[in-house]
Order: sequence, then C-alpha cells, then structure tokens
Amino acid sequence: MTGPRIPPLPRDQWTDAARDVFAYWEGAPARESGSRSNTMMTLAWHPALALPTLDLGRHFMLGSTLSAREQKMIVLRVAHRYGSIYQWTHNTAAARQLGMSEAEIEGLRVGPEDPVWPEEDLLLLRAVDQTGDGGRIDDATWAALADRWSIPRIMDVVHATGYFTMVAWGLVAMGVEVEGHRG
Repeated sequence: MTGPRIPPLPRDQWTDAARDVFAYWEGAPARESGSRSNTMMTLAWHPALALPTLDLGRHFMLGSTLSAREQKMIVLRVAHRYGSIYQWTHNTAAARQLGMSEAEIEGLRVGPEDPVWPEEDLLLLRAVDQTGDGGRIDDATWAALADRWSIPRIMDVVHATGYFTMVAWGLVAMGVEVEGHRG
C-alpha cells in the first residue's frame, strides 16, 4: 500500500464537528488550522465516531488506574503485535520522555519472554498478550492479577488493551501515515 486509504480530511470539507475533532487534544488553534496529527485529520471524516472514541482513549491516558509508563507499555505492545507503525512511532518517543530505556522499548517487541522485565511488568505484559489472544486470560495469570491489583485496575488493563488494539487496527486499515513520511 502506498499512501493512506483514507486521506486527511481536505480543508474544503471541514465542518464545525470536524474542527471539534482537530481541537480535541490541540485546542483552539487546531480548530482554525487543522490538527498536526494525521490520525485526527483522518478521524475528522467521522466526528460522531471520533469524539466518543477519543473520550475513551482520554480515560486510559489520563483518568485510569494505569501509570503513564504502564499505558505506554500496553500501547507499544499492542502496536507491535498488530503492526501499527503510526502507534509505535508516536509512542516510542513518548516512552523515552517517560524514562523508558531502549532495552525496555525493544523488550516490548519480544514481550514477557524478554529478560528485561521485572515481575510486575511481566504480569502486565502477560495480561496484554492474553487479552489480545481472544480475551482468555489463563487462570495462573488471573490469580496473580487478582492477588496484586484491584478490580478496577484489572479492568483498565483489559479494556485499555482492547481500546489500543481497536486504534491499531483502525490506523493500519485506514493507512494513516506518520507525519512527514509517505508510503
């Protein structure tokens, strides 16, 4: 595939609802000039879908029981599993800003088998992988989760994995390109 399957929304089609999508993360300037994000410019084709989806993502990124590091671990593991280059590119930069090491970032490609992970991270990655494999978390992993984490925390991990998987699938299927890169 070369080029996006669904291109960023052209300026002559910007509606007030599309501008709400542009401004969701970037504020008033994006209402006028469009988003810097190809994801937002693509989602603007369907504001009625985009805005509630973005609200759910906001929960996982800002309002859940997950730390910023855990959230990045989930999104990067999912991005790798589903080949979402856009997600991987944007979130590796953010992971570095959070202080994740290059060994940890590369360890997300390998998963729970990578020796870089301490036990708590192993548990998170097992939960992510098993959720991504049809939602069937095995009894041993579930028992370990239930022993260490609250029910809301377990629910956040399961649902964040599902949310970021949905985002990965959308980005890949729609062919959303990393800003500044073609095909």
